[in-house]
Amino acid sequence: MKNFYIKNNDLTFNEADEQDWCLSHDIFLLARALTEAEKKQLYDPAKDQMPSLAQVRKRLNQYQSAFSQKPKVLTNITLADEHEHALKTLNSVKTLHAKAKEIATVAFTAKMEEQTDKVKLLYKQAFDYERKAAMLSADDIEQTHLMLFKSAANLALEADRYEEAVEIIELGLSHDLTIEMTEELLGLLDYLADIYYENGEYSKAQPLLEKALAIRYEKLEEEHWDIPNSLNSLGLLYQAQGEYDKAEPLLEKALAIHEKILDAEHPDVAMSLNNLGSLYQKQGQYDKAQPLLEKALAIREKTLEADHIDVATSLNNLGFLYQEQAKLLFDKALTILQKRLGNHHPYVKITHNHLVWLLQGRQ
Repeated sequence: MKNFYIKNNDLTFNEADEQDWCLSHDIFLLARALTEAEKKQLYDPAKDQMPSLAQVRKRLNQYQSAFSQKPKVLTNITLADEHEHALKTLNSVKTLHAKAKEIATVAFTAKMEEQTDKVKLLYKQAFDYERKAAMLSADDIEQTHLMLFKSAANLALEADRYEEAVEIIELGLSHDLTIEMTEELLGLLDYLADIYYENGEYSKAQPLLEKALAIRYEKLEEEHWDIPNSLNSLGLLYQAQGEYDKAEPLLEKALAIHEKILDAEHPDVAMSLNNLGSLYQKQGQYDKAQPLLEKALAIREKTLEADHIDVATSLNNLGFLYQEQAKLLFDKALTILQKRLGNHHPYVKITHNHLVWLLQGRQ
């Protein structure tokens, strides 16, 4: 296998402070630094902290963009034949880790400069070194060594090596970890499940979300803030597969926990209200869906910018609900009018036209 390296040390980023921030071992995968506005949006007052790297990866898709100004001259990344040999001969955790970070830095450079033919291979090579480092340190109880499992999983995700990412995450979870490290690895499991979900690969996403929820129940208190998030994710997956009976108790429990542990107008409360209300709507339980969707919209309109996408989502969901309810009302009115006035009465025709217009609008 070929290896790439930077022939010179001149990186071509435009802002040195962002370069330093991005290239730190945990953060280079985010592609760039967060603005103050983005940090404010990601900050979770329930935890009084910024989210973990895994949570940022999951929530930051809208911010994934390169630096505003592209470099005029690309970094000279050339081929070398050292990867397989180095991987076989290096047996020091420290050296392997340093090699992984070095190649990941090159991969990051290639990614920013849109040298797309090299990015995945470079991240795969970085993963190879980090995985070996993690395996060699597997018996070490120090949390600093266990961080290698998280790092290796991140590199596997960047290389699109999803099955290998799952393997290294599960190996890391088999150790006696701190709550923080457990959540980092579970967050990556969630992130990978999201990828499968967005691709419609529900059968691959489901065992990951079920495993993450089971581990959280085992390791965390029942009202830990990450349990309702896990319940929501799995509930939405069941809903997408039409398994409403499985989804309903999970989404109901997620809402109950969020309402108990968070402020009444917290965005996660609105999210749970919206999720459960949407499920009730799909089940035709409009009387149960309406107050939840209306409350979710009220919270979002009060706490978010007027043009926030979550506000639009709530408006859209509530609009569909009203449309469904209107159809039922027109159907009922038409049945009564046809019975009392006959099919040719002008009032019957007007009501029928309203129903036709409504149905055409739904197509």
